[in-house]
Amino acid sequence: MSSAFAVGSQGLNRFVGVGGGLGRLPAVTAPDLPVFALDLHVVADHGQIYIYSEAALDQENDDLYEDAFDDATDNERFVGTGGGLVVLVTPGTRNARTPMCVQVWAAEPTADTERWSHEVDIDLDVPDGRLVFCASGFAEEIPVEIPAGSYRARVSGAGYLERGDAGADGDDYYRLQFWPRLTDADPVLRKYWPGWAGYND
Repeated sequence: MSSAFAVGSQGLNRFVGVGGGLGRLPAVTAPDLPVFALDLHVVADHGQIYIYSEAALDQENDDLYEDAFDDATDNERFVGTGGGLVVLVTPGTRNARTPMCVQVWAAEPTADTERWSHEVDIDLDVPDGRLVFCASGFAEEIPVEIPAGSYRARVSGAGYLERGDAGADGDDYYRLQFWPRLTDADPVLRKYWPGWAGYND
């Protein structure tokens, strides 16, 4: 089941769509909370989840999916980028109901890295305010409306099982935090899950 809330901060509050409907949620002043949050399920397939805004994709790059995956695995971050697309590599092969929490903050949130198994910071632009989740294999897109902008994103994952053993019965879950950025920055591996060792062997 999906749930969402929005709180007012620096003009970021907006209409939020959940389950195909639109609703205005009350604005609240809460600097220690995200200005937008949504819990949903996304699809992981072939051990990958694509995250992007169609408006930010490099339409002339025919290899952006491969570029993002290679960036994720070659650099052993298991979150990679290419042509405006971000790929999240998952321990299991397929899970049609992977829990995902999306948050938008007015500024970089306080770190809680100790709660997570694996964590990466990466740039992700959403110029049209439409964030999309899609599994490898070009499954149905799952869109989420967030305030349009250029963001730094923190991808956090936990509940990982031994690589390859997760899947439909896996316990892995994820959080994607956004906050506005002024300049571009390289991806940063904040925490490494030891279970990724040997992935490229």
